[in-house]
Amino acid sequence: MSIDTKSLKRVLSMRILVEGGSSWAFRELIDLVKEIMEERLPLILNSVLEPLGLDSSILRDEGCKIYPSDPYCRDLIVAGIYSQSSEKPVLYAVYRVIRGENTFEFRFLKLIDAVSHEEVAD
Repeated sequence: MSIDTKSLKRVLSMRILVEGGSSWAFRELIDLVKEIMEERLPLILNSVLEPLGLDSSILRDEGCKIYPSDPYCRDLIVAGIYSQSSEKPVLYAVYRVIRGENTFEFRFLKLIDAVSHEEVAD
């Protein structure tokens, strides 16, 4: 694979952290942030991957299949990363969502090779 994984990790890296009081108004804000993030994530990923000759798609409910050793695999969002001429992913970008009563965190965890299912080292 001729993809510069160090650069790829840099463009895929994202973190959203929202913390505040435990009121209904703040929980509503967290719901809005989560909704916007889920709606925009595919657009954001494709906009940073397209210049590299790559595409992505969100693989719904695949966290436990792609990264089964994570005890919180149900909280993972996995994006398949494809070369523009392929229908099978070459890599998986793994993100974690943590949502509490007054917190919300979304962050990039790791890049995983689609064939070996091993984490891609820098």
